[in-house]
Amino acid sequence: MKNSTLQTCKEGVAEQELRIGVRTRKFSRVRAKISYYLSHEFGVSRAEIARQLGVCTSAIAKTIQNMEGEGNKC
Repeated sequence: MKNSTLQTCKEGVAEQELRIGVRTRKFSRVRAKISYYLSHEFGVSRAEIARQLGVCTSAIAKTIQNMEGEGNKC
């Protein structure tokens, strides 16, 4: 998750806080970008992304679906 670490630095978010599932808007945005990127660029499973980011699999699925619907890309 090297690229995701770079993303967290750019956004001013601590990786440790991201991994424990902090629920503020700032963390959610970063988590969404990382989820989308890992899923589409590297083919990482949603379950693995959820484990690494400290949230449930359905949260990752919804996040990725929302990102696709809005046309947002990393």
